[in-house]
Amino acid sequence: MNWKKFTITTLWFLLSIFMIAYLSYFKEEQYIDGDEVKTLCDAYRIFMVDDIRAFTAPLTLMLLLPFIWLTLRKKHRTLYLIVMTVILFAFWYWRFFGRLQLCLA
Repeated sequence: MNWKKFTITTLWFLLSIFMIAYLSYFKEEQYIDGDEVKTLCDAYRIFMVDDIRAFTAPLTLMLLLPFIWLTLRKKHRTLYLIVMTVILFAFWYWRFFGRLQLCLA
């Protein structure tokens, strides 16, 4: 295992986690107080006027492309890279779509 490759992929992983979390945040989430607005579903239903996920979800999905490309190449395939890719994709899905699936049901 090359330490440079590991360091670069770890830094890209951390940057991707931060960007996914930042770009999937609804400003309406700050209104959740437990009294009137109890959950994210309530905040989404009451306050959501402009849903920017149609723009930010594909934008942050592009952050996953280097991980997917390296995972699919046999030359660069390692266990930590596969684990990072799966974690990033699961986190991306949860932040943009998964946590709101319960609201729509």
